[in-house]
Amino acid sequence: MGVYEKFSLAGKVAVVTGGGRGIGRAIALAFAEAGADVAVMARRQPDVDAVAAEIAAMGRRSLAITGDLTLERTIPDALDRVIAELGGLHIMVNNAGGNPDGLAHPVAEMSLEKWDELLAHNMRHKFWGSSQAARRMGEGGRIINVVSRAVVSATPGSGAYAAGNAGIVAMTKTMAVELGPRRITVNCIAPGVVETDYLKAHAAVRLGLTDLTPEGLQAFQPFAAPVGRIGRPDDIAAAALYLASPAAEWITGECIMVSGGR
Repeated sequence: MGVYEKFSLAGKVAVVTGGGRGIGRAIALAFAEAGADVAVMARRQPDVDAVAAEIAAMGRRSLAITGDLTLERTIPDALDRVIAELGGLHIMVNNAGGNPDGLAHPVAEMSLEKWDELLAHNMRHKFWGSSQAARRMGEGGRIINVVSRAVVSATPGSGAYAAGNAGIVAMTKTMAVELGPRRITVNCIAPGVVETDYLKAHAAVRLGLTDLTPEGLQAFQPFAAPVGRIGRPDDIAAAALYLASPAAEWITGECIMVSGGR
């Protein structure tokens, strides 16, 4: 197999959660460009419909699936549909997550309910997505969990968010050993600050603004060093494509930081 072929996803079927916008959308489109058929999952039907249409325009098959990932049946039902309609499951990207209200939640001031909510939003469904995908994959599958650079850095107000993501890193390492005999690799990607609609909206909340202007984005420049810019969704998509491809078949149990070197 030549180098170019090692990055091909031809004949593969992928699922990307949180695939309607931002990083998830970029991953879904990158996989389709590399030859995969891609099912896109998110909460908003217009978002997944739009991404599925972009994938179809590339000549690939796609499914637009909506649902609440915190509900037990959402992921199993979606994966069964993917297998029935697209013919298999080879790549699972658990990308959805974040901080729903965008506010800082210092650990010493946080309620137990908020702690549980943030853990569920960032850990529970990624575990369930990984577990359910593994049950449906054959030999040589790929599971990719998108976490955050917060797993290795202290960010005030983000303790529960960081804990949930760090738990997924630990789970990923264990699953990599458990699934290794089936040649299923399990890895994490930990993005740094990436310019997305999510970042703009939630940063605006923290700054007390109705929207985050280009000037407001300058507040994130300290996060850009040493490369000199904050991230773009395509930066994360490139890493996901690598981990999903045959080129990365000997990489498992790892957490790759994609953060501009910060």
